[in-house]
Amino acid sequence: MTPSLPPSDALIAANVREISGITEADGGPSDAYIVAGVRGFAREFNYWYIRVIGQAVPKYRTLIIGRINPFIRRVEFGGLDVQACSERLVEDYARRNFVTAGGWALEAMAIDGSPTAQKSATPGIDAQRVDPLTGDYHLYAFKSGTVTRNSDIIAAIKQHGRKAERLIRQNRSSGGVHLNYSVLTGKTEYTFDDGVHRPSSAETWSQMFGLKQEDALELALAIAAEAGKLVRHDASVHLSALVLLVATYLEDQASPGQMDWDFVARRSMQIKSAWKDEDAERHKRALAALQATDYVPYSETEEGE
Repeated sequence: MTPSLPPSDALIAANVREISGITEADGGPSDAYIVAGVRGFAREFNYWYIRVIGQAVPKYRTLIIGRINPFIRRVEFGGLDVQACSERLVEDYARRNFVTAGGWALEAMAIDGSPTAQKSATPGIDAQRVDPLTGDYHLYAFKSGTVTRNSDIIAAIKQHGRKAERLIRQNRSSGGVHLNYSVLTGKTEYTFDDGVHRPSSAETWSQMFGLKQEDALELALAIAAEAGKLVRHDASVHLSALVLLVATYLEDQASPGQMDWDFVARRSMQIKSAWKDEDAERHKRALAALQATDYVPYSETEEGE
C-alpha cells in the first residue's frame, strides 16, 4: 500500500491532477512523483534565479556595467534617462538568468517526476531511464528549448554517451543502450541521425512520465503551473538594489538624471588607468545610495526559508 502523503503534498498532487485532468487510473506518475516533480521544479528555479540575482548585487560592476556596449546600447536606449536605462540593463540581465533557471527547473521536473528516470552520474548525460519491459537503457542529454544544433554539440553527446554505455556494459547489463538528445519544449518532430535519437518534446515527456504524449504534455504543464505557486518572487528586492546601484553609478554628475555615455565608452574601451579612479568614486557613491535604504544583502539562508 502506498503511504499517504502529508496534507500539503496531497493538496499539490490534487491540484496538478485537477489542472491536467490526468487521474491515477490513467497511469503515469503516482502522486508522490508528481509532488517530487513540482518541488524539484521550484527548488531548481529558486536556486538558479533567486540565488544568482541576490549574489549579483555586490558584483554589479562586473556583471552589468562591464558588459555595456556603448555603441549598441546608446542607439537602443536613445534619449532615455539614467533611471530608465538602468532598469532596462537590469531587466535584460534578469531575463537571461530567468531563462537559464527555467531550463534547470524543467530538467529537475522531468527527472524527479519520472517513475523510471534518474539523474545520470556520467558528465554530459543528464538522465538515464531503464525500460522495465526490455531492460534497455535510454540516456538523455536535455536542452530546455530549441537551439541551433551543430556538430560540436552532437559530437559531445556521442562521446559522453559512449562513456556511459561502457559503464553500463561493465555492470553486465544485457539490454540495449539508446542515446537521446531531448529538447523539453518547442521540438515538434522526431528525427534520428548519427546514432542519436532526437525525440519531439511531446515524446520526451511521454517517455519520462509513461503516458500518452497528449496526457504527458498536460501533466507537465500542470506540474509547472503548480510549481509556480512555490517559486519565490521576492527577487524584486535584489533587482531594485541592482537598479539603484547601476543608476547611481552611471549618472552624469554634470547633468543629473542623465546617462554618462562618455564615461561608459571610456570604461569599455580604454585601459583601466584611464578610468580606475572615477570608477572607484562612482562605486563609492552607489554603495552609499544603497546603504541609505533598508536593503538587506542576500544570504545563503534565504535558500532554505
